[in-house]
Amino acid sequence: MTLRLRLVAGLVILVLTGLAIFGVSTYTLYARSQYSRLDEQLRNSVPSAACQLFTANNFGGPDCGRGNLPAPYGTYAALISLDGAAVTDVDGDVIKPVSFPASTNAPQLPSVIADPGERRSRLFSTGSAGGGSGEWRVSVSQAFIGSSTSAVRTLLVVAIPTTEVTDSLRRLILIEGSAAGGLLIILATGSWLILRRGLRPLEQMATSTRSITAGDLSHRVEPSDGRSEVGQLGLAMNTMLSELEVAFQERDATELRLRRFLADASHELRTPLTSIQGFAELFRLGADHPDLDLPIVMRRIEQESARMKVLVDDLLMLARLDQPRPTEPAPVDLAVLCADACSDAHAIAPARQVSLVAPEPVVINGDGNHLRQAVANLVMNAVRHTPDGTTIEVSARFIDRQAVITVRDHGQGLDPSALGHAFDRFWQADSARVGTGSGLGLAIVESIAHEHGGTATAANAVDAAGTVTGAVFTIYLPLGDRPPRIQSELPGSPAPGPS
Repeated sequence: MTLRLRLVAGLVILVLTGLAIFGVSTYTLYARSQYSRLDEQLRNSVPSAACQLFTANNFGGPDCGRGNLPAPYGTYAALISLDGAAVTDVDGDVIKPVSFPASTNAPQLPSVIADPGERRSRLFSTGSAGGGSGEWRVSVSQAFIGSSTSAVRTLLVVAIPTTEVTDSLRRLILIEGSAAGGLLIILATGSWLILRRGLRPLEQMATSTRSITAGDLSHRVEPSDGRSEVGQLGLAMNTMLSELEVAFQERDATELRLRRFLADASHELRTPLTSIQGFAELFRLGADHPDLDLPIVMRRIEQESARMKVLVDDLLMLARLDQPRPTEPAPVDLAVLCADACSDAHAIAPARQVSLVAPEPVVINGDGNHLRQAVANLVMNAVRHTPDGTTIEVSARFIDRQAVITVRDHGQGLDPSALGHAFDRFWQADSARVGTGSGLGLAIVESIAHEHGGTATAANAVDAAGTVTGAVFTIYLPLGDRPPRIQSELPGSPAPGPS
């Protein structure tokens, strides 16, 4: 059964139950009042019926004055002897029952209808005698006829048909049944139409959901507002669909990056392995050849092995950063790390001019080894990917509740299309920059920044004329509970980032 049909059926059953209770209660109360009125009418009719009965038989009896009202239509009256003898009048004729008006129909009286010692009237219901139809309400009371010396004890029987009451009750049942049936039809039809209109948004949602199930996550359901329960449901479904769509897009992007990462890693590892294999084969095939320079072969094998070791170490570092384990942070002075990186760069490239701006200690809580590698990667990235003699500027300072490390070179900068890929794994600099590498250094820098709750950015520095004057790499690290430091506290210190 559909939800609409269940709701209509439940509503109809509920209303039908209420109407049945109402009808039974109404019928019971109305029948009780009608029978009470009939009994009262019967009691009022006894004197009048007795008067007419005695008068019709020329027998002295109750006073038939104006106080006695006429007996109702269909009233039956008779005298029954308590001694079992026939009741006769003064002329010896047997007294006959009298109906008002005369009728062949009469109540069926039981063999014992009253206790001879009972002087009060008694009321009961009975059927018709001789197989007749209809019900009677009967009153039985004692009466005496004859003289005071020869009085005969008799029972005065007065009966009124209940046809009027039963007809009224039948009409009541017919009226209540017709009204209840019409009301149920109207209610069922109206509720069906109302529910059909009210549940139409749910049906539309079900249709939309089938489209979404088929794979169209961009589809949205209607209505989707907070004005009704159905609208709130649609709003919640659309929010869920948006989150699912974003999650699936991120999953697809992650899978694409993973496949690209695996392909690049395989390529990067295969290159030194191929070189090592080639030199090893060359040594095996011509170990005794006079033209074979054994020291050169061994040196090349050692160089390629070292290159592969660096690549594997970087991959392991990225894997550990992708699944960080809880560590105990310790105070780390970023100014000292920047100074060490500048010293290493000067040792590798003595012709380079490497400057450091760190007017005060920049101490944060973090992993010293990881932060040292991040700073070293930025500085060495600037050394490897810029021409010889290019100036490199390094700074460490506090800016607005953050520790900021900036490494800027004065090379040709990054191509605008490559700025969004600077921190991608195995991404190589565009042709505007020189040097070689595995493409993992900046990815490690970004992962270390994220490990400490910070971010890493790449941008091009431009002069007043809008000309690119180099690349700027910046690491922002939050201070946590450390009180904020305002840049104005560092007089004379240059601002990091593009200039």
